[in-house]
Amino acid sequence: MDLLDNLASTESYPDALKKYGESPKALHWTNYRSTAVRFRELVADLDVEGKTILDAGCGMGDLLPFIYARSTNFTYLGVDVTPEFISIAKKRYEGENFKVFDPFTKNSRELGNFDIVLSGGVMNANIPNWLEKRQQMIATLFDRTTEVLAFNMAGGLGPIPHSKKIAYANAQDILDFCHTLSQRVIFRSDYHPKDFTIVMFK
Repeated sequence: MDLLDNLASTESYPDALKKYGESPKALHWTNYRSTAVRFRELVADLDVEGKTILDAGCGMGDLLPFIYARSTNFTYLGVDVTPEFISIAKKRYEGENFKVFDPFTKNSRELGNFDIVLSGGVMNANIPNWLEKRQQMIATLFDRTTEVLAFNMAGGLGPIPHSKKIAYANAQDILDFCHTLSQRVIFRSDYHPKDFTIVMFK
C-alpha cells in the first residue's frame, strides 16, 4: 500500500466532496480563514519568480492564489491522488498543469525535479506508524527539489491535542528529522496554536 493511501484516507475525500461541495471541508480543513493562514505561511519565505513548482497533494488547487500573490511567472504542476479534485482544479485554473499522481512513492521520480516543492496539510492523518511514514514522505519530497521544500503539519511545541482522525505531531520530532536532511531549515509556529510550517533548503 502506498504511503499516501495510509496517510490520507483517499476514499473519504470523494465522500467529503459530495457532502460539503467545493469547500475546505472537502479537504478536511475547517474553513477558508484557517486554510488561508496556513497557505500564506507556506509560501511566505519563497521566491517563486521563474521557478518550477510541484504542489504535492494539491487538492483543488487552493494554494495557487497564494503563489500568484508572490509572482505569476513560474511553471506549476499540481498532483493529487483524488481524481475528483484534479478535475475541479483543471476547471478552476485552465492555464496550469494538474495530474492524478501519488507524489509520495518511489514513482515520484517520474515527475522529475523542481526548484520548489510544496505540501500543505497533507501529512496529518492519524494512522499506525504515522511518524515514521511522515518522515518517509518528507524525505521523498525533499528528494524531488533542487532548492527548497516547504510543508505544514498539525501539531506544535506545546501540549499535543489528541484526536481520532488527526495525529498532532510534536514539532520538535519533525524538526529534528528535517535537520538530518538539511542544516538550512526555517521553523515557524506563531501563526496558529495547532499548526507549524517547516521550510528546508538544499
